[in-house]
Amino acid sequence: MSLQEIIGPVKQWDAEGRRTCIALLFKVEGSSPRPPGSRLAVNDRGAMAGYISLGCVEGDVREHVRQVLGGGPARVVHYDVADEASLTVGLSCGGRIDVLLTRHDPSQAAWQVLCAESFRRRTFLFTRIDSPGAGQQLFIGAGGECRGSLGSRSLDDQAVETACTLPERGAATLLPWGEALCLAEVLSPPGRLAIVGASPVAASLCKLASATGMEVTVIDPRRDFASAQLFPGARRIVLRWPEEGFAEAGVDRHWFAAVLSHDPKLDLPGLAAALRAGCRYVGLLGGRKTQEQRRKALAEQGFSPDDLARLHGPIGLRIGSVTPDEIAVSILAEIIALSRRVTPPAHSPRKESRV
Repeated sequence: MSLQEIIGPVKQWDAEGRRTCIALLFKVEGSSPRPPGSRLAVNDRGAMAGYISLGCVEGDVREHVRQVLGGGPARVVHYDVADEASLTVGLSCGGRIDVLLTRHDPSQAAWQVLCAESFRRRTFLFTRIDSPGAGQQLFIGAGGECRGSLGSRSLDDQAVETACTLPERGAATLLPWGEALCLAEVLSPPGRLAIVGASPVAASLCKLASATGMEVTVIDPRRDFASAQLFPGARRIVLRWPEEGFAEAGVDRHWFAAVLSHDPKLDLPGLAAALRAGCRYVGLLGGRKTQEQRRKALAEQGFSPDDLARLHGPIGLRIGSVTPDEIAVSILAEIIALSRRVTPPAHSPRKESRV
């Protein structure tokens, strides 16, 4: 979530008494390296946090920021395709974006609740784009409680109704309401990954997944294998057998699960627990023979063909991965593709003999 990229730095700048401008990417046409809802924060000393492109326009945005921080009004800046001949600022990827620049107000009620929010539940943020009132925000909690305002009672009421219809994860939708314009964002919990089996592949996957912002829980009853030293990126290590570990961690249908022990004593109860929890992704490490053995054993336990069809195995995209780090990359790529609803390519044969 791009909002979380700036909250920590801006809170620190607030504590230091610095003046800050927030650049909010609210509209994208064509190709863009960052989606709507991306933010760049710049303080009065030029320090930056977050980004709205991959460096294409940030330098120009800083020039506009100086004017806003100097007392100028909120403004919308449009960036088009870069023109190399005239050296104009733009996007080399060929897209078009609109960016709102506003002076950050730490006293806003919505900002204060965002600073205290743990993002453990699905919540909503509405930001007004049009003037007057550009930059005003309304936060709507999971229980429907509201903090802040969009400057109009009718807009606030409509925002509450609209929040119930927004997609489940990570959406940022531009909503024209009469003469007003707002960006509606779904603030979802980070992706959650349960790893069963404290193997070398598991250690690599934990490191990579946590670096992308996922919360990783490692489940393995073997204390010597599942240690904090071997899994520094894990949010939690649960020293229990999978069924108890899944229950203790609260694994449910929103979670991803990777079963990586390559040992039937952990693989089978791990797969069974993940299937019963309804995890949105259940991946199993191992080649063709391992896959057949595990599926046969699960069928004997009463799991249906539809249940078994949910298994991703051999786990990961087919990129010819061999080492633990490479296998972890392929697994994380498959999880990201699923979470983004992208159909991964079916080419590039996998080396099945790796495990």
